[in-house]
Amino acid sequence: MYEIKDVAQDLKAAIKRRRLLLIFSPILFVLAAMLAIYFIEPKYESTTTILVQKDETLNPLVLYEIAVHIASEDRIQSLNEIIYSRSTMEFLIDSLNLNTEVKSEADRQLLIANTQKNIGTRLRATDAFEISYNDTDPVRARNGAEFLANHFIQTKLLMESRRHEETVNFFSDKLAELETIVDNQRDQTVSITSDRMQNLPSDSDALQDRLQSIDGQLDAIEWRLLQEEEKLGTLKSFQDEVNVNQGIHYLYRLPLSDMQFGDELLVLLNEYDNLQQQFTESYPRLQALAVQIKQVADRIPPTVTTNIQRLNSQKQELNLQKQRVVGDMQQFFVATQRATSQHSDFSIYEGLQAEMRVKLEQARMTRDIGMRAADQFIVLDAAIVPEKPVSPNKVLILGIGLLLGVVMGVVASAVAEVMDTTLRDESDLPFEKPIIAYITSG
Repeated sequence: MYEIKDVAQDLKAAIKRRRLLLIFSPILFVLAAMLAIYFIEPKYESTTTILVQKDETLNPLVLYEIAVHIASEDRIQSLNEIIYSRSTMEFLIDSLNLNTEVKSEADRQLLIANTQKNIGTRLRATDAFEISYNDTDPVRARNGAEFLANHFIQTKLLMESRRHEETVNFFSDKLAELETIVDNQRDQTVSITSDRMQNLPSDSDALQDRLQSIDGQLDAIEWRLLQEEEKLGTLKSFQDEVNVNQGIHYLYRLPLSDMQFGDELLVLLNEYDNLQQQFTESYPRLQALAVQIKQVADRIPPTVTTNIQRLNSQKQELNLQKQRVVGDMQQFFVATQRATSQHSDFSIYEGLQAEMRVKLEQARMTRDIGMRAADQFIVLDAAIVPEKPVSPNKVLILGIGLLLGVVMGVVASAVAEVMDTTLRDESDLPFEKPIIAYITSG
């Protein structure tokens, strides 16, 4: 018990001797943390939340079995693919005027990468998503979030508009075919129908799954076609520019690493970019590079056109497959109806014709609704100008500074005590000898 009391007294004395270290160390670290907070540039975050209404909200026919399930994919499925695409980044940078300090293609690539890091997306539910944008300027953060939301909605509406129009044309053609069947094949026998049905799946679910798979592939090809058309438009803008030197900036918008002749053109653009920072446009090598860039760039449009033709061919093939699947479903329906009733083939096809008319009208209604489909996107939380920055976290930084200051003060005090060789009483003597005198502080 005596030893514990002795240790407590020694500890109290040590704390008293080193009180300056224990007091000033946390103060210094807190001051350093405050200085760090002052020099760290604050960042603001603006967020917008958008609700996507379900198809049956705008189109009640989807609730019935006869409705055509055109919008098979959720509109928010490709959110990240569209938001983080290079074309979206280019539009965002131009919209917010972020490229004022871009001097080379390398700077532009770095700016695109940093811009992508400032974007955040999150699905809040199956029918809602959230888009956020961070920036050092609160107004620009608000504008960035608004632009991203509007760009995503417009892109999705453009893709769906194309699909709706193609669906209407598809059902119009199928209705014409059915009218021909009704007129010309009234005498088709049950045996012929049964023989044709032997090669079809015994379950309509397989046909429905195949139809949904084809719809998904068509949507992916539609997105790739949009990208290829953007590339072709950018190249056309470059070719229309009279002054090659002024039109070269169009080429920087292209994903050259993914295009034929892109690597060759990228090497020329990098060399051109480096020389342009050192010399004027009259420099012979710059003029020669401009000619070479023009020649290489002129070879790219045919390859892009070929890609577009190839994608259109794939699209046509998928549409043919879709027609065959729908035809199989029609024949399946015919066989099923024939097995359960005594109607003639003429009556069955007449029923199909009536059903196809309903599907065509529903497809047209979906197309017309798609013209105002922006109503399906409801802004729950509009982007606003943030009042407080999201970073730096002042409380966290000050807390860490205070904690480090306390720890460093304790460590420094402990080291000072260990290194202190001052003799304060008899217990500090390194050897046992008789004491002949004391020197007092007075």
